[in-house]
Amino acid sequence: MRFKSPTFNLHIFTKHKHMDLSTLAQTLTLHRTESPAVANADDSLCSETTETSPPEPSLKKESSFFGSPDEYLNREARIEKSWSYWKNLGEPKLIVAPMVDNSELPFRILCRNHGAEAAYTPMLHSRIFSENAKYRSEEFTTCKEDRPLFVQFCANNPETLLEAVRRVEAYCDYIDINLGCPQRIARRGNYGAFLMDNLPLIKSLVEKLAYNLHIPVSCKIRIFPDLQDTLNYAKMLEDAGCSLLAVHGRTRDEKDGKKIRANWAAIRAVKNELKIPVLANGNIRHMDDVKNCLEQTGADGVLSAESLLENPALFAGFKTVDQGDLVVEYLKLCEKYPVPWRMIRSHVYKMLVEWFRVHPQVREDLNKQSKLTFEFLYDMVDRLRVLGVTRPLCEGTVSEEKDGGQASLCRELGTGVET
Repeated sequence: MRFKSPTFNLHIFTKHKHMDLSTLAQTLTLHRTESPAVANADDSLCSETTETSPPEPSLKKESSFFGSPDEYLNREARIEKSWSYWKNLGEPKLIVAPMVDNSELPFRILCRNHGAEAAYTPMLHSRIFSENAKYRSEEFTTCKEDRPLFVQFCANNPETLLEAVRRVEAYCDYIDINLGCPQRIARRGNYGAFLMDNLPLIKSLVEKLAYNLHIPVSCKIRIFPDLQDTLNYAKMLEDAGCSLLAVHGRTRDEKDGKKIRANWAAIRAVKNELKIPVLANGNIRHMDDVKNCLEQTGADGVLSAESLLENPALFAGFKTVDQGDLVVEYLKLCEKYPVPWRMIRSHVYKMLVEWFRVHPQVREDLNKQSKLTFEFLYDMVDRLRVLGVTRPLCEGTVSEEKDGGQASLCRELGTGVET
């Protein structure tokens, strides 16, 4: 048996409640976990995994990030503490956005290796996270290099949300509430951007966390069609206890980021209205966009999603990248930090989309693999290198007409949706 590097996941609970992360990393017990039989091989973990134990949720009335129940901080003091906390983290400006099945640990580390200064987890469903140990152990993993880290949850019940986030607050820097997912599943589940129709509920979610957690609460939102509604919304979140706000400059109905430009002017208006740190999301395809966005919005940082999927080295400023090198680096991280094969398949498709456009026969061979292996994927990259393609990634994303239908395939896989 070959031991893997320590990874933190949420499977069982034991006694490590008060240890810091470095101490806990030294006390890990490594052992093999057999993957259960599953109908789809892509849902199984790619290799051996390790398990560790998060702190038992505390039932005691303790001081929160904003003080004790006897004396909470006033508004000015809350804002001052929010800024102090952000500055102590180094004020990261280049941030990996939350993406369904795509901002998992190996990909976050890959992006950090190439310029990203902070990252979000994929959106976690608070009720399922509270109830399902398998979901916890597979969907949330981290390691000591994975900081600063935002752990994002969707929810529509304050108590359920609090129960879920208590399990991870010791392993991250912010708990983020997803208020921006515009997909149909969010409509059906009554979360994400569809809570914009129920602002009192949103306020209760933020207040529940802000006054019960030891770390700050952030929110990620979309804008309303009316600017004043957006400003009132953002102000309400700040007043409720949100310590950092990420603003996606599109409305709930503007789902196609390739066709609809994000509204940076609306983000700037939010930044001017609020006193807490504000992050900008939308239209970040390369480092020129980062510079322009920061200048035009005044934001304290930017988030990128889809563009990072094609070029995880975007934040390093590289205009021409050997996608094969990035894929190999990613695969090695997956061997170190196991994830379900469906995530690996999705990333390989997106990082190699330009190579597949030139050599569709290689893509077809990948499509035929019902069960992936690392050996197959490493050999596939070598094969593409022999065929010979290296293309600049900063020139924009590939249209669906050019990519052999790969964009639609990724949508069918249900991956890469920014939350």
